[in-house]
Amino acid sequence: MYYVDLFLADYIDAFIQWGFLMALLYTFVSSINTANKLLVYLASIMFFSYLLSDFLYIFKNVYLNWIFFDFATILIIFLALQVSSFQSSVAKNYIVSGLIINACLTYAIYVDLYINWNSEPWWLWSLYSMGVNVVDLLMIIAIFINKDFLGLMKLKGRLFRSRAEFKSL
Repeated sequence: MYYVDLFLADYIDAFIQWGFLMALLYTFVSSINTANKLLVYLASIMFFSYLLSDFLYIFKNVYLNWIFFDFATILIIFLALQVSSFQSSVAKNYIVSGLIINACLTYAIYVDLYINWNSEPWWLWSLYSMGVNVVDLLMIIAIFINKDFLGLMKLKGRLFRSRAEFKSL
Protein backbone atom coordinates (compact mmCIF):
# COMPACT_ATOMS: atom_id res chain seq x y z
CA MET A 1 0.00 0.00 0.00
CA TYR A 2 1.26 3.44 -0.91
CA TYR A 3 -1.00 5.74 1.04
CA VAL A 4 0.57 8.99 2.14
CA ASP A 5 1.42 9.16 5.83
CA LEU A 6 0.72 12.23 7.97
CA PHE A 7 4.34 13.42 7.92
CA LEU A 8 4.43 13.65 4.13
CA ALA A 9 0.86 14.95 3.83
CA ASP A 10 1.78 18.36 5.29
CA TYR A 11 4.56 18.84 2.74
CA ILE A 12 2.36 17.76 -0.16
CA ASP A 13 -0.38 20.13 1.04
CA ALA A 14 2.10 23.01 1.20
CA PHE A 15 3.39 22.16 -2.27
CA ILE A 16 -0.14 22.11 -3.74
CA GLN A 17 -0.97 25.46 -2.13
CA TRP A 18 2.31 26.88 -3.40
CA GLY A 19 1.41 25.57 -6.88
CA PHE A 20 -1.94 27.35 -6.84
CA LEU A 21 -0.24 30.52 -5.58
CA MET A 22 2.30 30.35 -8.42
CA ALA A 23 -0.52 29.73 -10.90
CA LEU A 24 -2.31 32.80 -9.52
CA LEU A 25 0.79 34.96 -9.81
CA TYR A 26 1.59 33.64 -13.29
CA THR A 27 -1.91 34.25 -14.62
CA PHE A 28 -1.98 37.68 -13.01
CA VAL A 29 1.26 38.72 -14.69
CA SER A 30 0.48 37.10 -18.05
CA SER A 31 -2.96 38.67 -18.33
CA ILE A 32 -2.02 42.27 -17.60
CA ASN A 33 -2.65 43.44 -21.17
CA THR A 34 -5.50 41.09 -22.04
CA ALA A 35 -9.22 41.56 -21.62
CA ASN A 36 -9.95 37.96 -20.62
CA LYS A 37 -9.08 37.56 -16.93
CA LEU A 38 -10.87 34.22 -16.48
CA LEU A 39 -7.67 32.33 -15.63
CA VAL A 40 -6.86 34.90 -12.95
CA TYR A 41 -10.30 34.39 -11.45
CA LEU A 42 -9.98 30.60 -11.60
CA ALA A 43 -6.51 30.62 -10.06
CA SER A 44 -7.55 32.98 -7.27
CA ILE A 45 -10.69 30.97 -6.51
CA MET A 46 -8.64 27.77 -6.34
CA PHE A 47 -5.88 29.29 -4.23
CA PHE A 48 -8.22 30.85 -1.68
CA SER A 49 -10.39 27.73 -1.57
CA TYR A 50 -7.42 25.52 -0.76
CA LEU A 51 -6.05 28.07 1.70
CA LEU A 52 -9.35 28.45 3.54
CA SER A 53 -10.03 24.72 3.62
CA ASP A 54 -6.92 24.23 5.73
CA PHE A 55 -7.83 26.84 8.34
CA LEU A 56 -11.61 27.24 8.30
CA TYR A 57 -13.46 24.20 9.58
CA ILE A 58 -17.15 24.19 8.73
CA PHE A 59 -17.48 20.57 9.87
CA LYS A 60 -15.62 18.77 12.63
CA ASN A 61 -14.54 16.05 10.24
CA VAL A 62 -11.78 17.12 7.84
CA TYR A 63 -13.06 14.92 5.00
CA LEU A 64 -16.54 16.46 5.13
CA ASN A 65 -14.89 19.87 5.25
CA TRP A 66 -12.92 19.13 2.06
CA ILE A 67 -16.03 17.83 0.30
CA PHE A 68 -17.89 21.00 1.27
CA PHE A 69 -15.08 23.22 -0.02
CA ASP A 70 -14.85 21.27 -3.30
CA PHE A 71 -18.54 21.76 -4.03
CA ALA A 72 -18.50 25.35 -2.78
CA THR A 73 -15.58 26.05 -5.13
CA ILE A 74 -17.49 24.54 -8.07
CA LEU A 75 -20.48 26.72 -7.20
CA ILE A 76 -18.32 29.86 -6.95
CA ILE A 77 -16.70 29.08 -10.32
CA PHE A 78 -20.09 28.72 -12.00
CA LEU A 79 -21.37 31.89 -10.33
CA ALA A 80 -18.26 33.79 -11.43
CA LEU A 81 -18.82 32.63 -15.01
CA GLN A 82 -22.49 33.65 -14.90
CA VAL A 83 -21.70 37.13 -13.58
CA SER A 84 -18.75 37.78 -15.88
CA SER A 85 -18.77 38.05 -19.64
CA PHE A 86 -15.88 35.61 -20.07
CA GLN A 87 -16.10 32.55 -22.25
CA SER A 88 -15.56 29.16 -20.67
CA SER A 89 -12.02 27.82 -20.89
CA VAL A 90 -10.35 24.45 -20.96
CA ALA A 91 -8.87 25.15 -17.53
CA LYS A 92 -12.35 25.65 -16.07
CA ASN A 93 -13.44 22.25 -17.35
CA TYR A 94 -10.32 20.58 -15.95
CA ILE A 95 -10.75 22.31 -12.60
CA VAL A 96 -14.42 21.42 -12.24
CA SER A 97 -13.70 17.81 -13.28
CA GLY A 98 -10.80 17.64 -10.84
CA LEU A 99 -12.88 19.01 -7.98
CA ILE A 100 -15.63 16.48 -8.68
CA ILE A 101 -13.09 13.64 -8.73
CA ASN A 102 -11.52 14.90 -5.50
CA ALA A 103 -14.93 15.16 -3.83
CA CYS A 104 -15.86 11.62 -4.90
CA LEU A 105 -12.56 10.18 -3.67
CA THR A 106 -12.86 12.08 -0.40
CA TYR A 107 -16.42 10.86 0.08
CA ALA A 108 -15.29 7.28 -0.57
CA ILE A 109 -12.53 7.53 2.04
CA TYR A 110 -14.94 9.20 4.50
CA VAL A 111 -17.43 6.34 4.11
CA ASP A 112 -14.64 3.79 4.50
CA LEU A 113 -13.20 5.36 7.64
CA TYR A 114 -16.20 6.81 9.46
CA ILE A 115 -19.24 4.87 8.25
CA ASN A 116 -17.70 1.41 7.77
CA TRP A 117 -15.12 1.98 10.54
CA ASN A 118 -12.38 0.36 8.47
CA SER A 119 -8.91 0.68 9.94
CA GLU A 120 -7.02 -1.72 7.69
CA PRO A 121 -5.18 -0.15 4.73
CA TRP A 122 -6.38 -1.35 1.35
CA TRP A 123 -6.26 -0.19 -2.28
CA LEU A 124 -8.81 2.62 -1.77
CA TRP A 125 -6.43 4.38 0.61
CA SER A 126 -3.66 4.31 -1.99
CA LEU A 127 -6.06 5.41 -4.72
CA TYR A 128 -7.22 8.31 -2.55
CA SER A 129 -3.72 9.38 -1.50
CA MET A 130 -2.25 9.32 -4.97
CA GLY A 131 -5.42 10.27 -6.87
CA VAL A 132 -6.19 13.48 -4.99
CA ASN A 133 -2.61 14.71 -5.27
CA VAL A 134 -2.30 13.85 -8.97
CA VAL A 135 -5.63 15.55 -9.71
CA ASP A 136 -4.47 18.64 -7.78
CA LEU A 137 -1.30 18.77 -9.87
CA LEU A 138 -3.32 18.37 -13.07
CA MET A 139 -5.52 21.30 -12.05
CA ILE A 140 -2.43 23.45 -11.45
CA ILE A 141 -1.01 22.47 -14.84
CA ALA A 142 -4.38 23.23 -16.48
CA ILE A 143 -4.31 26.76 -15.07
CA PHE A 144 -0.78 27.31 -16.32
CA ILE A 145 -1.19 26.03 -19.88
CA ASN A 146 -4.98 26.24 -20.47
CA LYS A 147 -4.78 23.50 -23.11
CA ASP A 148 -6.53 20.15 -23.46
CA PHE A 149 -3.39 18.18 -22.63
CA LEU A 150 -5.24 14.99 -21.62
CA GLY A 151 -7.80 15.08 -24.41
CA LEU A 152 -10.76 15.38 -22.04
CA MET A 153 -12.48 18.03 -24.15
CA LYS A 154 -12.15 15.83 -27.24
CA LEU A 155 -13.61 12.93 -25.28
CA LYS A 156 -16.43 15.15 -24.01
CA GLY A 157 -17.15 16.30 -27.57
CA ARG A 158 -17.27 12.73 -28.85
CA LEU A 159 -19.50 11.54 -26.02
CA PHE A 160 -22.02 14.35 -26.33
CA ARG A 161 -21.95 14.27 -30.13
CA SER A 162 -22.65 10.54 -30.18
CA ARG A 163 -25.42 11.06 -27.62
CA ALA A 164 -27.07 13.71 -29.81
CA GLU A 165 -26.77 11.47 -32.86
CA PHE A 166 -28.28 8.60 -30.88
CA LYS A 167 -31.27 10.75 -29.81
CA SER A 168 -31.92 11.88 -33.38
CA LEU A 169 -32.24 8.28 -34.57
